[in-house]
Amino acid sequence: MQLNNSNPEAPPKVGQEIQRLRLKHKLTLEQLAGKSGVSKSILSQIERDLSNPTLATIWRITNALESPLEDLLAGKDESTCFEKLSQNATPEVMSEDSRFRLKILGTLNTVSSVQWYEFSAEPNAELISEGHGTGSLESLTLCSGNLTVTVGTETQSVCTGETLRFRTDITHSLKNEGQVPAQGFMVNLL
Repeated sequence: MQLNNSNPEAPPKVGQEIQRLRLKHKLTLEQLAGKSGVSKSILSQIERDLSNPTLATIWRITNALESPLEDLLAGKDESTCFEKLSQNATPEVMSEDSRFRLKILGTLNTVSSVQWYEFSAEPNAELISEGHGTGSLESLTLCSGNLTVTVGTETQSVCTGETLRFRTDITHSLKNEGQVPAQGFMVNLL
């Protein structure tokens, strides 16, 4: 897969493809803004590649255009062997207080079956997640620090070097109750 970008250190430029899809659907910027909830001025900046939209913004636009997100971000050239993302181009999500961060390491075309993340949690940071669907499981490997994992009403501690596998089909949380940052990797099987 090759990203729609000639500079491998920069995030993919999606503006031309969004504009192409908008025109294909015979939508004005104002109409797409109404359907997507993204302002007309931001859409204009994105189409001209003057703005680097968040993953959430791109997702809202692609939903409004009824186009798969991965098609927008991935080029059609399958002949390349590598896809390299710079550190600032790796998508990241975080807890409401921004103290628990997840870097999304997986590809968009596997997001419905498997997701993997690198995470970091500052002391006292907590990430609370709703259930991910029937039968979903998570495997967490802690590289440094200590975490407490709560699934429903059950709690388990995880220390540096340990791996914990647990259900994620119900509400669950990860909390760094230690005095130092915690870091590790998570894989979600959906």
